[in-house]
Amino acid sequence: GGKMVHVNFYRNYGKTFKKPRRPYEKERLDAELKLVGEYGLRNKRELWRVQYTLSRIRNAARMLLTLDEK
Repeated sequence: GGKMVHVNFYRNYGKTFKKPRRPYEKERLDAELKLVGEYGLRNKRELWRVQYTLSRIRNAARMLLTLDEK
C-alpha cells in the first residue's frame, strides 16, 4: 500500500468581500469603526467580508422564500 496522499485539484475562487460604493462616507465610516471595535476585528476588510457573506445568505433566503409561488 502507498502513503495517503490527498491532492486538492479544485479551489473555489470567488469574491470574499465587497468594498463600499463610496470610499469616504462619514456616516458609514463611523458605523464601521464602532462595529470593528465592538467585535474586535483587525480591519475594515474583515467587516466587509462578514457583511458580504450575510448579505448573500439573506439574498438566498429571500429567493427560497419567494420560490413556491407559481
